[in-house]
Amino acid sequence: MPELPEVETLRRGLARRLTGRTITGGRVLVPKMVKGSVEDPDEFLARVTGSKIESIGRRGKYLIFSLDSGYYLLLHLKMRGQIVVVPSEKPVDKYLAVALEIDGSEEMRFHDMWTWGEIRFMDSSELADHSGLSAMGAEPLSESFTTAVFGEALRRKARTTIKAALLDQSVVAGVGNIYADESLFRSGIRPTRVAGSLSDGDVERLRGQIRAVLEAATGDGGTLSDNYVDADGNAGRYTPQVYDRGGQPCDHCGAILERLRVAGRGTVFCPVCQG
Repeated sequence: MPELPEVETLRRGLARRLTGRTITGGRVLVPKMVKGSVEDPDEFLARVTGSKIESIGRRGKYLIFSLDSGYYLLLHLKMRGQIVVVPSEKPVDKYLAVALEIDGSEEMRFHDMWTWGEIRFMDSSELADHSGLSAMGAEPLSESFTTAVFGEALRRKARTTIKAALLDQSVVAGVGNIYADESLFRSGIRPTRVAGSLSDGDVERLRGQIRAVLEAATGDGGTLSDNYVDADGNAGRYTPQVYDRGGQPCDHCGAILERLRVAGRGTVFCPVCQG
């Protein structure tokens, strides 16, 4: 699943390509991906057509399009979603789910092999009440992500593993499997430790490494993956140190990285560096 660095990279590219431009039409090829109070594809397209995109924001792994009509589009890529901006005449990808025509010359295309992604047309109250947003924890690249705030969020998950706690979006926004593994490795914390066992120093170190790895990955345009491209169709350049590298040598100490499942997710760690 695209995580904060990938979604933030995508947001920046979409903002550069689409801000100030008008949605002039569209098509919905996978109706089930249109969610919320306006689920009918024809009504959805009628509501968005003619709207100018004023800004594009992000909260956690969600993209939020602010329209000049006072309404919003809320998008989530889920596991396999991709969004690109292309000329309208470009041949259609077989996994195209939703396309919005921009100024009659380009299209924002939402591709999804698994069709798990979502796009919602919402008013301000619906956006404020959306459960995925209202319960979300601090943005880890913001000033609000302090050691005190992070520590309090972890105390609410004291009996769960630290890996499971990091995957919980109410603890910290936008972190998923990739950057949970990476930040725990950088912090020297084993993913199976119980969150309540972390010392104040552990919490401070982990907070700093979450921020550092997210900044590094965002700077590289996201992690290199078959599942992700930015708004221009370019792959990410960040290479993880442990994620998805089970059975390979640790870049730091040479020990063989171990693989296990934590919170139902594949997890990789170094038995020496995270001992």
